[in-house]
Amino acid sequence: MIAIQLQPELARAVVTVDGRLFTEYRYGHYACRPFFYPLLTSGGQRLTRAWPVENVPGENQDHYHHRSVYTAHGLVNGYNLWDENTGHGAMLQRGEPVVGVEADVARIDGIIDWFGPDGQRLLEEWREYRLSAEGDLRVLDQRSEFRARYGAVTFGDTKEGGLFTIRVPTSMDAKDRGRIENANGQVYDSGQGEETTWGQRAAWVDYSGPVANGEQWGHTVVDHRDNPRHPTYWHVRGYGLFTANPFGAHDFRNDKTLDESLTLAAGDSLTFRYRLIVHPGRGIDACPRVRQLVDAYQGS
Repeated sequence: MIAIQLQPELARAVVTVDGRLFTEYRYGHYACRPFFYPLLTSGGQRLTRAWPVENVPGENQDHYHHRSVYTAHGLVNGYNLWDENTGHGAMLQRGEPVVGVEADVARIDGIIDWFGPDGQRLLEEWREYRLSAEGDLRVLDQRSEFRARYGAVTFGDTKEGGLFTIRVPTSMDAKDRGRIENANGQVYDSGQGEETTWGQRAAWVDYSGPVANGEQWGHTVVDHRDNPRHPTYWHVRGYGLFTANPFGAHDFRNDKTLDESLTLAAGDSLTFRYRLIVHPGRGIDACPRVRQLVDAYQGS
């Protein structure tokens, strides 16, 4: 049974399955954006990198802004809301999220305000999460509705961003012992050959490999068929970054003459949906139920 508890004194919503921790939604303004951490297997193994939240021996400590599971973009009305160098913007939870459980699905609903570096209001995001469990499988669905309440909003063309982003644990890095596969059949496994999955458009990508105790686990992220620019580009790398980015064409296609920025007119809205399936085994076909969940999501 799945359960969720809001802990406003810690700015967290804690999700458990049969009494064991699955994940925490952390929305405190000590970070530049809300994120999920930790994200755990049914047996309690970490499925995302711990740093910068915790120091774990053997983990890479590059890219301070890669906090487990999150949403961000590096060029919004010209401002950087991706990394945390000087002059960056922020995405901040407005008040407390609304949480609950309906039909064995945990929900988290809230409003995220996107700000420029001087506190300029850029856009309003209505974000919904739905989390469920089925045996060892875990499913997290995200729906983000971007509302241009304060004027036009331009999502600039840059690879530095992702509307659904994961940093996998170092043990799972595909340049070492992990594996990346996409819906087109392209695979990058254990550092062999070229990173052919990077910058490709695909309906889904699976990133799998060993967790700390040696067990094989994976993440499958699905780009919903109704999303703008489906199938999305993927900024997915052997060093552990795994992100769906529909706004990075000129980098991914290595053509600086391209500009596939997207502008949302004042007063308009735009919705993106993604599904994360956490599964045991190496590769999407290690667990037959995963493809069924992919198909069910695309049909929803």
